[in-house]
Amino acid sequence: MDEFERHGIAVVSGRDACARALRSAGLTSDPGGGSPSVLLRDGDDHTRVRAVLREIIAGLEPFPAALQAAIEATVAGLGMSFDLVRDFARPVAGAVTSAVLGVPLDDVFLDHLEATTANLDVFGGADRAGQASAFRLAVQLSRTPAGPGGLTALRKAHAAGRLDEDELVINAVVLAHAVYENSLNFLACAGLELATSGPRTVRELVAAVCPARYVLRFGPDGPVAISLADGLPFGLGRHACPGSGVALAEAEIALTALAKHLGGGCEVRDVRWKTHAVFHGLDSAQVVVSGKAG
Repeated sequence: MDEFERHGIAVVSGRDACARALRSAGLTSDPGGGSPSVLLRDGDDHTRVRAVLREIIAGLEPFPAALQAAIEATVAGLGMSFDLVRDFARPVAGAVTSAVLGVPLDDVFLDHLEATTANLDVFGGADRAGQASAFRLAVQLSRTPAGPGGLTALRKAHAAGRLDEDELVINAVVLAHAVYENSLNFLACAGLELATSGPRTVRELVAAVCPARYVLRFGPDGPVAISLADGLPFGLGRHACPGSGVALAEAEIALTALAKHLGGGCEVRDVRWKTHAVFHGLDSAQVVVSGKAG
């Protein structure tokens, strides 16, 4: 919070105050400049682009059985020693992101997808590596052959006049990042909670972890950081997360499988945290399973 205040960004905390701020017509997500990103606009343009993205996400509701099986197989193959980020959260989040987009994603793509997070700097900085990664992904996705899924749906929406060229290119990256980064961070942190504190429900874990800690809004007195960590992990109002149902289903499958894998007990070593002001997540955490439940 002090870091926000040092940069002249007011902070809203407390569930009731945050709920009012998220619903406030006097605060906007648009900082000016005409960004094509659904995250940085309001009004009719936001509604139009959000509708396209919501249709894409609905393609994974109910959660596909084949994707569930793939996640369970990934967790079952973890072995007796594994890293919660690299071996658990990353492949699960990557598989779901691939399913949302309708294209295969390799480790190089995921590396660049993670690097774009550094470019999402609420304090106005410019991370050149993050910018380069975001641009690379936009170009790659614009050229990638796609089967049924989000990328094809975005292209069809563009052909039908529902998205312009910039909206097509930028929101493909926005969609990929939103699905991947939040899942990656949540699953790793929730996995750490399971390994160190024992069983909890997914909804309890979502509220406790809250991988996106703040959202930024703009008002007549300047920017405002609204906390989501006070019981509003998916936000509220016109910018509430449209993929919350898919996220909860993904988490239920992955964390249930992980809890089973850890059933005989485990030890956690070498826990390292990311330091981004908004995105809360693990950098790595080594888990050693001491036994398997019979």
